[in-house]
Amino acid sequence: MESQPKSTEKRDTGKIVMALLIAAIVISVGAISFVIYTNSQATRSLTLSAAKAGDTVMMNYIGRFADGRVFDTSILSVGLNNALYPKSLTYSARSNDSYVPFNMTAGNYGEGGTIKGFALGVIGLHQGDQAVIDVKPGDAYSVLSQYVLTIQLHQQISVLDFMTDAQFTTSFGTDPVVGQVYTHFFWGWDVVVVSDLGGIVIVRQDPTVGQVVYPFGNPNNLAGGWPVTVDSYDPSADGGNGLIEITHGVSQADVYEVKGVDVDGATFVLSAFNSTAGTFQISKSNSSTGYNGEIAGRELFFEVTILKVTSA
Repeated sequence: MESQPKSTEKRDTGKIVMALLIAAIVISVGAISFVIYTNSQATRSLTLSAAKAGDTVMMNYIGRFADGRVFDTSILSVGLNNALYPKSLTYSARSNDSYVPFNMTAGNYGEGGTIKGFALGVIGLHQGDQAVIDVKPGDAYSVLSQYVLTIQLHQQISVLDFMTDAQFTTSFGTDPVVGQVYTHFFWGWDVVVVSDLGGIVIVRQDPTVGQVVYPFGNPNNLAGGWPVTVDSYDPSADGGNGLIEITHGVSQADVYEVKGVDVDGATFVLSAFNSTAGTFQISKSNSSTGYNGEIAGRELFFEVTILKVTSA
């Protein structure tokens, strides 16, 4: 008798049922995981409140100009690394322990606060957020006219200079002697004391035509400034007071690329150039007021990492 073939139907049905059960379990686990993840994200959004006006915001920041140069930061590694984070003209490194997270009151600008664009820019950010706050010039640091000076590209200077004995001594570091030749304390060319009567000293400036001087600093010594060339010298011009004509060696390319020190010892940056008017502009800094001529009136970018938001 021929043997009957063995039936496989029951075993195949069992495999199918088992596969469906496993698939259902995998789908269920995935769905549960998604619900848990979604709920955790929702919980995070609910627990991390957005900064609102009056809240205290702790952050780290990097302040940059549009060209990427750093003018300020709260991060020590940024402050020390000039290769990855090139600095602005007037950036000044601080003591290492002063690089700490910055605390500010969101929405508080003006007296006792920060600049408007920065104070308002943090509103809506959460702890852990990273953002770039673009602060337009009108909401940044105001320009103070007393620290801005416009200079003629081709400048005329009187040959004769009048000052008191005290002013001469302060400027030249010695008492005036008639007939004595000195080096001008600012321009760097020769001067001669022609008279000293009644406490008033008359000095004749004696530059050489073609002479190049560096009154604002010598760029060859990395001290900033630019060359100034003596174009002409006429001691009989201007009713006998004489005139010296000079040319400043600056151009449009030097705007916010050159710094120097003026006759009063104030640090400045070259902040504008007008070829049509034949003028350029310097913006001075004043350490006693905290005014910085390089930053005033410019668009600023703050890269911030929010460390903590404390409700008011």
